Amino acid sequence: MTPLRLLFLKERMAWPRASGHDVHTFYLMQALAAQGHAVALATIDEPDPRAILDAGLADHFCFQNNDIPPTAVLSLSKWEEKFRNYWGVDVDAIRWLGDCAAAFRADAVVVSGLRVLPYVGALPAGTKAVWYAADEWVWHHLSQVSLFRRSTWGELRQAFDKGLYERAYRQRLDCVWVVSAKDARAFRRFAGIRKVDVLPNGVDAVHYAPGDEAELPHSCVFWGRLDFGPNLQALQWFIRNVWPRLRSQQPAARFDVFGFQPTPEAVALCKAEGVTLTADEPDIRAAVRRGRSWCSPLPAAAASRTSCSKPPRWPALSSARRARSRASTARRRCPWRRPRPPSRKLC
Repeated sequence: MTPLRLLFLKERMAWPRASGHDVHTFYLMQALAAQGHAVALATIDEPDPRAILDAGLADHFCFQNNDIPPTAVLSLSKWEEKFRNYWGVDVDAIRWLGDCAAAFRADAVVVSGLRVLPYVGALPAGTKAVWYAADEWVWHHLSQVSLFRRSTWGELRQAFDKGLYERAYRQRLDCVWVVSAKDARAFRRFAGIRKVDVLPNGVDAVHYAPGDEAELPHSCVFWGRLDFGPNLQALQWFIRNVWPRLRSQQPAARFDVFGFQPTPEAVALCKAEGVTLTADEPDIRAAVRRGRSWCSPLPAAAASRTSCSKPPRWPALSSARRARSRASTARRRCPWRRPRPPSRKLC
């Protein structure tokens, strides 16, 4: 294997890691560095040192701390410029990234996130451009549309805008990285991008190893970003449709919700009887492991592609769609086993 020189661009590396892009970008950089590749990171804002600690970086560039005028040549098409302006991406930052790629002698620049495609507009000749999109955004928005829920119709406009955005920059991209085969098919269908590689999400088995915490009786836990549409839909479905029934059967039942950046809607939902919200905690492993069961609804088809870190004996409460998805996976792995209803274990 020939070692590569890879420059990642992520506008901000948050700490604690509050989003999927923060998590998978960090661990992918770490894994590539461990394999012997030279990995550097470019950020617009100066990150908390803990956000990039142990990433194995060969270099780190920060636009916020740069005082050298950029020299890279920027050339954007009409539609590329429209979306650069739409996202508010600084022209000097785009040119600065081109200079960083040249200085690092990068074989490829990997841009991570949603609004990052304008940054590939000034890369040196011969430098490959990779979009670590993780999700395909048209499908993401369409999956949240319900014909009979007017509040979801705005997702159609979001899907249309994201589709135009993806197509505007497709000629500049050498490859797109996504987390599932469904996302890859969606990129080929909606964006017309043919070179799409699947990098499935993984779990750090050491970091999330089971502990010896005592379980809380009659308890259920949920965790996820609480400013993310599918997670809010999941909470809404569970708290309004399932939780009252469980509480009627077991008045002592408790539902602990853990998440970053809760919206007012999430805060309001978690005021239901027996529900507790814990927001923006940097480490929830011990608290989650004390739960007797975990809640995994999936109201949107594109919402969740990760695995839970609890042992298989941990019962899960799911929406019908999520249960069918999990059962389908279980049948592929163990066709002789039939999933058993877990919800009674909560009570």
